Amino acid sequence: MAHTLAFLTCHHKDVAVKTAMAKSGFDVVLHDTFNTDSLGTFTNEKARELSQMQTALKKAQLACELTGHAFGLGSEGAFGPHPQVHLLPWNYEVLAFWDAAHQHAIYAVHGTADTNFASQRITSLEEAEEFAKQSRFPGHALIVGSPSDSYFQKGVQDPDAFQELVKSALALNSSLWLETDMRAHMNPTRMNVIAQTAEKLQALLGSHCPQCQLPGFGLTQLIAGALCKTCHTPTRLPKAEQWSCANCGYAEIKELNTWASAAQCDVCNP
Repeated sequence: MAHTLAFLTCHHKDVAVKTAMAKSGFDVVLHDTFNTDSLGTFTNEKARELSQMQTALKKAQLACELTGHAFGLGSEGAFGPHPQVHLLPWNYEVLAFWDAAHQHAIYAVHGTADTNFASQRITSLEEAEEFAKQSRFPGHALIVGSPSDSYFQKGVQDPDAFQELVKSALALNSSLWLETDMRAHMNPTRMNVIAQTAEKLQALLGSHCPQCQLPGFGLTQLIAGALCKTCHTPTRLPKAEQWSCANCGYAEIKELNTWASAAQCDVCNP
């Protein structure tokens, strides 16, 4: 028999997680009467006061409190530069699962460069149309202007309406701020990333701690030191994984039995 999992979202994210959660025995029920924008928006009409993981957990806990269900789910995304290649954009997603009976949280996190996240100040309709093309518009929505602008509009998906908005804005100002709308229901690429994060959550829900038996036992740290095949010097590549339980703190080290190539060795390839 499936358990009910209440998902607090106003942006239809439930469609992205239903399949993965069903594999774990959960029937996802949407709860959309709470305004999740009150916890923070991408365009900063409301600044996020909690961290990304804290916000996701807050949503999951509210899902339980507002519905009376034992299990809640919350989602929170963040966007910025790629952690290594700073010129590339990066999407970091968090899904928080809350077990109200055990007061136990499980987090699934996923980072990817598969995002259209972008913004630009433009000075002509031609620049605006080029930005739109690069942003995968109209399949992905755009935001025209900033919250302080009279013409500010989110969720722009119609090409004709986009052109008219840009023309009207440029008639008032010499430049215009454009950005991609990263809300999940306006961004199919992000919705797909949330689905991938849900697959990670499904794996964690099926991984129980050997000590306390609660789910969520998973990888928390990579331990560097894989030996170079050529000179046997420890490298920065992982030699082992640390798996741990957020509930009781139990941890295990799992050896990977992997070797690094000479090209990945700072001694052989300084």
